[in-house]
Amino acid sequence: MLVAQQTDYETMVLPVENKARDFRDYLVQLAWLNNPESLIAQSEAKNARDDNKNVRKEWLRDVQATFNLNEANLRGSTGSNGQVFFPRYNFGLNFNVYNITSQKNKNKIGKREIDIAEQKTNLQKLTLRTEALTRYAKFKLARNIYRQRVLAEQEVYANYVLIKQLYETDEKTFEEYTASSNAYYTAQESKLKAETEVLTTQYALEEIIGLKWEQVQHPEKENEEK
Repeated sequence: MLVAQQTDYETMVLPVENKARDFRDYLVQLAWLNNPESLIAQSEAKNARDDNKNVRKEWLRDVQATFNLNEANLRGSTGSNGQVFFPRYNFGLNFNVYNITSQKNKNKIGKREIDIAEQKTNLQKLTLRTEALTRYAKFKLARNIYRQRVLAEQEVYANYVLIKQLYETDEKTFEEYTASSNAYYTAQESKLKAETEVLTTQYALEEIIGLKWEQVQHPEKENEEK
């Protein structure tokens, strides 16, 4: 059934009081907890709910009651014939008919405003979840590439040292020595670029989760880093 496929936003971004199912869910929770955009979305939803409460009571603002006690009765005075002045008191009720009759529509509008604010919050959950997981995936990829570049540089360097020794004993040509030297410098450059990419993706991840990478504490962090 189509209804069964509706999004459960509480599972897309677990409430911060719930234990994360894995390390990635934990990063999403951090993003939702610390990112200013999520805080703005939650505040807007709260404002919409509070505004609606005020709107539902708005019609009372235009209802005014008046009560006047006859001044002669207040002094205990009577007329020339000994009778008490009437009426003893006056009571009046004033209200704005338009505001009262339009209150139902105002309530509907207020409810829609709440729905809009809550949907914006849900949209922000999806956006932050995608962004946090995407940035973490790029960070992991950059880190793995860097590790490969380190291994490649070590192998090229070992070959360069060997070729240099053989060249010094005339067992390798100058062209072979130059080629090994260029390969080593190229491997060094690739490693530096990979290292820079690790730092760049790490900073991007830290921006979305609101913490430095070394501050993130989770039992599965070390396993995820392997």
